[in-house]
Amino acid sequence: MSARPPMLTDGSGKTAPNAPASVSPDSDAARRDATRAESGSSADWAKTVTLIEVVAEVSDQSEAVMALVQCIAKQFPASSVRCGIGTTRLRRFYESRLGWLGPASELYQHAAESWDEEASPVPTRPAVPTELAAKNPQRDSDAIRLNLDDDVGLGRCVLWIEGGPVTAADRTWLRRALPALRAIIWTRSGGVAAQLSRWLAQSGLSTRICVGLAGLAVLLLAIWPVSYRVRCTTLVRPKHSRIVSAPFDATLLSTHVQPGDAVQRGDVLISLDGRPLRLELETVEAQIGQVLKERDVAMVGGRVAESQQAKLKIRELNRQRDLLLSRLDRLNVISPIDGVIVLGDLNRSIGAPLETGQAVLEIAPLNEMLIELEIPEYEISYVDKGTLARIRLTAAEGDPIEQPIDAVYPSAELRDDQNVFVAHINVDNRAGTLRPGMRGDAIAYGPVRPWLWSMVRSGWEKTLWWIGY
Repeated sequence: MSARPPMLTDGSGKTAPNAPASVSPDSDAARRDATRAESGSSADWAKTVTLIEVVAEVSDQSEAVMALVQCIAKQFPASSVRCGIGTTRLRRFYESRLGWLGPASELYQHAAESWDEEASPVPTRPAVPTELAAKNPQRDSDAIRLNLDDDVGLGRCVLWIEGGPVTAADRTWLRRALPALRAIIWTRSGGVAAQLSRWLAQSGLSTRICVGLAGLAVLLLAIWPVSYRVRCTTLVRPKHSRIVSAPFDATLLSTHVQPGDAVQRGDVLISLDGRPLRLELETVEAQIGQVLKERDVAMVGGRVAESQQAKLKIRELNRQRDLLLSRLDRLNVISPIDGVIVLGDLNRSIGAPLETGQAVLEIAPLNEMLIELEIPEYEISYVDKGTLARIRLTAAEGDPIEQPIDAVYPSAELRDDQNVFVAHINVDNRAGTLRPGMRGDAIAYGPVRPWLWSMVRSGWEKTLWWIGY
């Protein structure tokens, strides 16, 4: 039984006996020329490498687009090279001669209209018959459009080359550069939207699912219960302080302390001038002696009325003398408590007269301090005794102070042209980190409310007040 000759299928789907193929020398030469044209010359490879290197040198997506267009424009000086970048619609548009163009430009509008069109193919072989390509490799072709879309995201990048000859060899070296150019452009930073788009594409989540998850997250955040935060300013004061004032009208003779000095109870703080008092005391004592003589003469002469008047006069003069003696004993003003001089620099006041009750020094122990919270009037209903407060002083270092409020004063005060309620917290200051007069900010954590309510409450109430509700 003889073997059946092998069969081949023709273009119509029918089978035909296989006959020995005859290959002509002209056909072999044409194939060699086409293969050579497809592989490209060393100059074409150099163009591909140069284009990739120029674009890879920049780190920003916009700069990468500019470098791409300018480099290709040098290779095609007679052509107009343009590039657009965006997502579902054109966002930015660059032209080799005019630079970045806005939506008002006709070129931008024309590119936006053709944004969704398919890209012109860049064939792996010349688009003309093999025999003609081998004979005329410099044949001009139509303008081309190349897509450099993001492989993993929603980004799109389109390159147009129009108005000049583009040969089959040009298409070949451009085709070689496309994968590298696409990777370079879309790995450069292109803004938050581009990065988010790539992340969504890589995670495999659809846009609708992501939008739904984002909306759910916003809803949960809006209704999430949090403590209502009342923001207020703070002021540090000594817990126990004493004001030292002038005991009587006198002249300041000397001072023995300076602000910051530690003093003990009974230490001399200032000295007053006693010379006027001594002169006045001598005068009073002389008057007392004179009145005593007058009284004795009146009693001897039997003038009872004059004698009684003299006794009253002597009693008055004795009270004046006792007052002067008491003031002479208090010429040295002493400290009433143990503490630190926190206020009062009297070096420039030596020799100046002091009036009775005039404050000259302030003494306070610094081992315990009082932090006052100035609570805005419209927030007082959310703060009460025991409310936790978080305090951060401007000049203090380290962790913030977190303690409950010890008391809230019942009446408001006017401070810095604002009506505020004052609350205070007792703080241990044995470490000496707090100083009187320090200021800072505090947050009082009020009742638990939804987060969205906490964020918009103040603005909402002010708006209602402004429109008359």
